[in-house]
Amino acid sequence: MLGRYRRELSVLAAYLFLLLVMVIQAPTFFSAQQILVLLVSSSPMLIVAVGMTIIIIARQIDISVGSQFSFCGVIAGLLAQSGCPMPLVVLLTILCGTGLGAVNGLLVAGFGLPPIVITLAMMAILRQTIN
Repeated sequence: MLGRYRRELSVLAAYLFLLLVMVIQAPTFFSAQQILVLLVSSSPMLIVAVGMTIIIIARQIDISVGSQFSFCGVIAGLLAQSGCPMPLVVLLTILCGTGLGAVNGLLVAGFGLPPIVITLAMMAILRQTIN
C-alpha cells in the first residue's frame, strides 16, 4: 500500500531531512520569534495562493493576480501617504482588489470570454497604470 505513495513519501523524507539540517546548522531558525516573522512576512502571499488554488480547482487561470497584488499595494501606499487612517486604507485596498477580481469574473463568467485573454489584458492594463 505504501508503494503507491512512494513519490510523495520521498518528498516528505527530503523535506524532513532539510528540516533536520536546519536544526543542526541554524537552531535559532526555529525560535518562536523567527517563526512569527516568517508567518507575518509571508501571509500576503499565502492569501493570494489560497485564492489562486480556488481558481485552479475551478479549472480556470488568472495571470493578472501579480499585477493586481502590486496595484493594490500601490493603492495602499498612496492612501497611507495621504494621511488616510489605517483601517480605512485596509478596507479600501480590499475593495480595490475585490473590484478588480469582480471585473475579471464578470468578463469571464458573465460574457463567456476566455480567462487567459481577460487576465492577460488586465495584467497589461495594471502594469501600465503602475508604471
